[in-house]
Amino acid sequence: MDIHKPKPVHNWQELLSEIGVVVIGIVIALSLEEGLRALHDRGIASEAREAVREEIRQNLSFMAGRLETQPCIERRLDDLGRLLEASREGELKFRPNWVSQPSVYFLSNQRWQAAAGSGRVSLLTTEEQGRLGVFSVINARFNDAEAREQAAWSQLRGLETWQGPLGSAGRVHFSAALQDARYELWETRITIGLALRLGDALGIKPDKARTMDGKYVVPHAICLPISTPREQALKTLSQDGSPPWGQPK
Repeated sequence: MDIHKPKPVHNWQELLSEIGVVVIGIVIALSLEEGLRALHDRGIASEAREAVREEIRQNLSFMAGRLETQPCIERRLDDLGRLLEASREGELKFRPNWVSQPSVYFLSNQRWQAAAGSGRVSLLTTEEQGRLGVFSVINARFNDAEAREQAAWSQLRGLETWQGPLGSAGRVHFSAALQDARYELWETRITIGLALRLGDALGIKPDKARTMDGKYVVPHAICLPISTPREQALKTLSQDGSPPWGQPK
């Protein structure tokens, strides 16, 4: 096998030519590597973007479902308000069989957190990071309001089993719970409205609202009449007759 020895460089022109060839080769290699890295980063960024957008779409769907039940929630609060006003500190004017509660929706933030924790969010543009990241704040605000709301309704459901006159303490207790429930209803409405407007600006539309297991909720518990016997309400809301997920037993 013949081995070609490097040719000796006779002058500066030949030296510069050799150096130029080496430099051009290095530049080409670096450019190819940079191009492949950029292509890979774009793919990772696209995956992260789609994952986060899908999570936002799911959360918006839950919020849209919650918004559909707002009239039922308002009517129930009005019913309870009239009951407390009519009863004052005496016996309840009528026994509420089914106080119920608003449906529970847990908004997920896992995909955004995973993308941020893995550094994939940094591959998005600064504008995208801001526009998608704001939903993380909205989710936390909604979940917090929902938790406080459920606490207020757990107190209001005490009217179902209340015995004897309310008295001043009972009237104050239930009136305070009613006011808390009204405030959190307002809080969730404002948060949902903001989320839907931001989603619309990003071209993210909610699907039909579903429960966490993918089944449609018809009807919502809070939309059943307050006079509905408890056992009948639970049977209506459950396909197999057992208490449905998310409803008080």
